[in-house]
Amino acid sequence: MIALLVGAQPSLAEDDTPQRIGVMLFDGVLTSDVVAPLEVFGVAIENEIIAGYEIVTIAPEAGLVTTHEGLTLQADYGIADAPDLDVIIVGSRYDMDPILEDQDFMAFVTEQATQADWIASNCSGVYVLAATGLLNGVNVTTYPGGEVWLKLNHPWVKVDIGATVVVDSNVVTSNGSLVSYAAAIELLKNLVGPEQSQEVADTLYFTRLLERHGRPNG
Repeated sequence: MIALLVGAQPSLAEDDTPQRIGVMLFDGVLTSDVVAPLEVFGVAIENEIIAGYEIVTIAPEAGLVTTHEGLTLQADYGIADAPDLDVIIVGSRYDMDPILEDQDFMAFVTEQATQADWIASNCSGVYVLAATGLLNGVNVTTYPGGEVWLKLNHPWVKVDIGATVVVDSNVVTSNGSLVSYAAAIELLKNLVGPEQSQEVADTLYFTRLLERHGRPNG
């Protein structure tokens, strides 16, 4: 089993108050859904591409969380002692029912998402955001095949079938898996601007990947 310990890395703004990006963790979460934003924003902070941000990990309880693929992640906070978030990112797992039925977890996400500047999800993490009611009237996407469940259970959510990453107002959603990297870069662009997000994309060879396979970058 591989262990990846991710700690908060504060980068303070002029008023010494960091903008907190919170990545939600739970057992069984799909690795790329959460590692992608951790890497994208971690690179941006570590390389001083952006300032005034810190990224934290939050789970139902602080401590170790095991992803579906067996990777062990460290949750900086539990929901009982987590700080307020300016950005909240929710990943997915194959069976979302235990997450959606966790009243304490859902209450935390709802409270944080309501006051956050940006909310984001990968794959079926959008089910969690949809349950808060904040996606009513919002264009979103999810994993291919998950659109039917989302539409049946949340008819007021506008599901963009066939999209990979969707940005609507202050909401970013994606298919998940490797597309989570594209979503994290898109979120970064909306937070701090295209030049900074492009620098991170270049650093991670994301731009090179797109060019190599003949895809437009953006």
